[in-house]
Amino acid sequence: MASSHSQRTSDNDQVNLARLLPILIASPNQAADELLLEALDLGCDSESALALGALVRRGTETGMMGVIERYERLDTRLREHVISNIGQFHHALRRCGAADQIQRRLTALRLIAQGRQGKLAYVLSENLHAPDERCCAAAAEAMLQLAQWIAGMTRQLQDGGDAALLRQISKERPEIEAAVVRAMDVHRGKQSALLLQAALLLCDSPHSRTFAILHTGRHAGQSQMVRRLQQPPTPDQVDAFLLAASHGGLRSHFGTVFSRIEEAPVLDGLLRRTHWLKDQQMQLCLRQVSRGAWLTESELLRDLPRRGPEQTARIGRWIGCCGVHEGVQDERLEKLLTHQPDDFSLRLSLLRVALERPRGGSVQLLRTMLQDPDERLARMAARDIIRRKPQEYENWLLGLMSGAADSVRRVISRSIGQAGFEQLWERWEVLDKPTRCQAGKALLKLLPETKRRILRRLAGGPPQQKLRAMRMVQDLDLATDARELLVQLTGDANARLRSKAVHILGHLSDQPSDALVERAISDSDPRVRANAIEVLEKRGDLRFLPLLNERARSSFSRERANAIKAMHHMKVGVAGKHLMLMLRDPRGEHRISAMWALRATGLWQLLAEVGRVAKSDQDMRVRRYALGILKSVADLAKQQRQAAG
Repeated sequence: MASSHSQRTSDNDQVNLARLLPILIASPNQAADELLLEALDLGCDSESALALGALVRRGTETGMMGVIERYERLDTRLREHVISNIGQFHHALRRCGAADQIQRRLTALRLIAQGRQGKLAYVLSENLHAPDERCCAAAAEAMLQLAQWIAGMTRQLQDGGDAALLRQISKERPEIEAAVVRAMDVHRGKQSALLLQAALLLCDSPHSRTFAILHTGRHAGQSQMVRRLQQPPTPDQVDAFLLAASHGGLRSHFGTVFSRIEEAPVLDGLLRRTHWLKDQQMQLCLRQVSRGAWLTESELLRDLPRRGPEQTARIGRWIGCCGVHEGVQDERLEKLLTHQPDDFSLRLSLLRVALERPRGGSVQLLRTMLQDPDERLARMAARDIIRRKPQEYENWLLGLMSGAADSVRRVISRSIGQAGFEQLWERWEVLDKPTRCQAGKALLKLLPETKRRILRRLAGGPPQQKLRAMRMVQDLDLATDARELLVQLTGDANARLRSKAVHILGHLSDQPSDALVERAISDSDPRVRANAIEVLEKRGDLRFLPLLNERARSSFSRERANAIKAMHHMKVGVAGKHLMLMLRDPRGEHRISAMWALRATGLWQLLAEVGRVAKSDQDMRVRRYALGILKSVADLAKQQRQAAG
């Protein structure tokens, strides 16, 4: 009976506690935290679990810090609950990491490592300066645990980890690396060995912050890292050992160190990460290390048939780290490419070997990868060649434009297209017309972006730039694409721009609108009006005959000559009369323009008047022009007689 009564009492207590918990969770008073912490201390297993859950749900600083203080006294199940919800203890861990109570601080440091809170790694580095040696040791051990955890996760990611693992590493690793680098720089105590071990664990990539210590001259941890890397590595330091040999400038000590490696785990690590041991031929490998003859061409050709893609990729990475000239490396890497050309991962790995070289290195392998069937690899190779800018790299890339994928062509066009366009732009007016037209059309074919650049120059900038852009539009037959911009320029304040725009629009198959022609024919500048008359001539619209008849008596020679030519084209009989009056005009430039119109219209019945001008005109320029007309007519007649005979 007593046992049954005790069981009912316990059940009633749990029911009452379950009813009380929502009230305590919602309460804003600190007394609720104290009551729940007391229940965590004195309650049975089930009551302690309920109290801990309520404290986690409340999330108050007092309650969380109380849980951290009692963590060492909790049973295994409650500790796992704390670790699974460690993210909610972030603020409390930071406060406890700076608390005056030593036990609370030590527990917080251990929880940061066990909960893998890389964001709180700075709390560990701050505790390395604590006056209590126990805090320093706990902080260093926690930092080493974090480094071991993040290094293991990085290896999992390299072996094919998922996206969630990548996100976790990207959030946690930078904070851990920064804390280790800072601790290596400022700590001078007994924990230096643990910090050095953590730094070497994280030194597994050229982009690692701890690897940068080797190149930071004033960093306090540089000398001890160099000394350790000049000794045979432990199994978990193989990555740092290889990285220091290939990128850290420690190659002079490398062969000697390699010969002293005897531990089987280290040798196994080196074999898995490199191609050094060549099927356990230790003595041969050591001899080649000491002579620097890492892998000869003949050995490579004999060895390749036995290797799969993964091992071939490792051979390629080792070739990139060896001491032979980069040109020789490229020759051997190309042999690896031809060995298994269909494996994408192998080609990507070999391309990365070339990408890791400093500026000024050999680009032969990159040139080969420009022809890769996968446009992603070809695009990466093109970008790196553009970054390095080797001699004649523009010619290499331009040769790809005709057959490369669209994305590769865009990369090349964005990079070297601007340089090619600027060179053509500056020399446009210096080159003769056939040469510049040929060069411009070739550039348009290779770099379609050129058209957009020309139109952008046409749309804005100083008048001289717009005028040159219009010449390019005219010579390269881009007037149809630039029609809207040319129509806008017919209303520009600069008369030269208006004149050129009307002239180009007049040669389009799609004629300008009537409103535009009427505005141009009434323009204040005679050059604009002369070009507008050419548009009217092409149209053959008889409605404008009165206007042309008026312009045939203009005081501007070019406008007058164009009006006479237009009337002749429209079969108007008064064109000859106006031309005779113009040939007898007292102004020399009008007489020259009249002879130009005579040649353009073919009114040879007025040739006698030209002979008179050539014989007796007072202006030397006019007489010379007239003689040229007569000579051209004589040559034409001679050619016709020869053709008839």
